[in-house]
Amino acid sequence: MVGGSIDARHKRLLRARLKIAAGCGFNRGCEKKNIMGCRVKRAQKTKRYPSDMSGIEWAAIRGLLPRAASRGRRRQCDLREVDNALRYLVRAGCGWRVLPKDSPPWQTVCWWVRQLMRRFLFHTLRDVVLMPDRELAGRQHCPSAGVIDGQTVKAPAASQRGCDAAKKVAGRKRHIAVDTDGRLRMVNLTPAGIADRTGAQAVLGAVKKRWPGVKHLFADGLTTERP
Repeated sequence: MVGGSIDARHKRLLRARLKIAAGCGFNRGCEKKNIMGCRVKRAQKTKRYPSDMSGIEWAAIRGLLPRAASRGRRRQCDLREVDNALRYLVRAGCGWRVLPKDSPPWQTVCWWVRQLMRRFLFHTLRDVVLMPDRELAGRQHCPSAGVIDGQTVKAPAASQRGCDAAKKVAGRKRHIAVDTDGRLRMVNLTPAGIADRTGAQAVLGAVKKRWPGVKHLFADGLTTERP
């Protein structure tokens, strides 16, 4: 009987030690998660790169981004980090695979960019940010005048390109419309062989449809000349 009681005590002690060890491991795991969460929050507060969003910028566009689905798989990435990676890519002019290691995987960033483009979210963000910026500059939120012009750039890897005989450049042409302060309104990409007046017609129609308050557009002689 004495030996049996000793074995039972020994088993109870082992079970207690296993529970304590399991509890310590669980606490350590929670501690690691808390440390990682604090590091992520600290990284969001401090700008790691000049292209990162500030807290004010994130608060302005956060409500326009798609919300996480209530069903199905939970969202694993932070849309703020995705937007920071996209801003870094545009500012640095690098490729998808050259994104920093502390950014989300480039496949994730590319997938989200395609989803946002299908929702025309970049057009909405541009308009939403542009109107308050005009009001801060002392102007009306909707412009009444703008400037339109074309620019030919080299594009050796473009699928559709042409040759600008006047500038002797092979590539593509950007037809850009801005307001009188230089804020972007509309862009139309065409092969370089397209004349300025032809590419400007598509821009004029899009500007008139999206900004009906625009009454005047200033252009150079190449854009306004008749065929």
